[in-house]
Amino acid sequence: MILGITLFLVFLLLLAIGFPVSFAMILSTLVALVMGGYTLEVLTLQIVEGIKGYTLLAIPLFILAGNLMNSAGITQRIFDFATALVGHVRGGLAQVNIFASVIFSGISGTAVGDQAGLGAIEMKAMVEKGYKKPFSAALTLASSVIGAIIPPSVPFIIYAYLAEVSVEKLFIAGVLPGLLIATILSVYVYFGVSRGIITAPPAEPFEMKSLLQTIKDGFFALLAPLVILGGMLGGIVTPTEAGAIAVVYSLFCAVIYKEFNWENLKSGFIASLGSTALIMFLIGVGTAMGWIISAEQLPILLSDFLLDLTENKYVMLLIINFLLLFLGSIMEGIPIKLIMIPILLPIMDSLGIDRIHFGVVMSYNLLLGMITPPVGLGLYVISRVGKVSFEKVVRNVLPLYIPLILALIILTYFPQISLWLPNLLTK
Repeated sequence: MILGITLFLVFLLLLAIGFPVSFAMILSTLVALVMGGYTLEVLTLQIVEGIKGYTLLAIPLFILAGNLMNSAGITQRIFDFATALVGHVRGGLAQVNIFASVIFSGISGTAVGDQAGLGAIEMKAMVEKGYKKPFSAALTLASSVIGAIIPPSVPFIIYAYLAEVSVEKLFIAGVLPGLLIATILSVYVYFGVSRGIITAPPAEPFEMKSLLQTIKDGFFALLAPLVILGGMLGGIVTPTEAGAIAVVYSLFCAVIYKEFNWENLKSGFIASLGSTALIMFLIGVGTAMGWIISAEQLPILLSDFLLDLTENKYVMLLIINFLLLFLGSIMEGIPIKLIMIPILLPIMDSLGIDRIHFGVVMSYNLLLGMITPPVGLGLYVISRVGKVSFEKVVRNVLPLYIPLILALIILTYFPQISLWLPNLLTK
């Protein structure tokens, strides 16, 4: 137990003095191995063991597909379609921002991909129509969490791998929660504009001709989510195979829309390589940390401690939500999953909480951490993409926690929202 506590203390100390998360993880693991008298070969063996799973192959494929589609003309066409379809609703382009994120979420697999790709288009259009830039950036940030809940989802792949649950079931489980989050955000914007809380220019009138034209111009872009997800949700292909299909389809769209060039292809591969390398490194080192945590029996000790506090699963979920929200505000989601899943799963199992349901709740919870200061990665990404100061983004995103936290509460205490669809489709 002392060794496990030392590992956490060294890890937190290194974070506090400014070490990157990846370095803090590997150095604290090395310290714990040396103090525990373990051979250092354990580190390399666990890193290799942690990243060799077939399921993890889907991660680089979906990241690459998202990067390629950002340069294939797909994001602009999705935004144009969303504008024609819901731009007339009160809130105008703010509603478009949310709806476009729902469609794009079936392609990107990550919230950051949504922010960097679709986000730039959304913010530019909103500012041109008269929306304030800080609000445009904040709403784009808030709606981007949908991108990693509606499948495909890189956070879901990581959770499924670590929790040993079906990726397919977890993907299916994310559909209704993603739509719920989008609906609550949309209702919040509607009433916010109605009551003057949100300043928005008048919405554009609906034009059927414009809608039909955007469907015609963006047919293959709008078909992308169906192509990527259809076979997987129908049980025809695995998530990894769906990722490969997504890459091929993105190249197909680039050719069809005459957006294909070698420079875009090269930059897409380079960006994907960097993102994949970081994620795989974190997973590998996280596996080594998990090995020490398990060897020191910390999951059992912490499980007993929390269960001594309460055996009411609703109270336990509340405690864990607070814990994850706090951790998400100071750390990135992947390291938190790597550290906390081995600790929390025994508690979930003992209280009869479904692992698929908990996967949706935990992943969404940590996505909220991504938009929470001081460490929230999304805040820095959207600040850079939208050219808005970090402080202004934070001030404008705070009111949007109201609908986002409401969605978290509903998803936490109504597991049927997450479980109904996978139970229906996998019988």
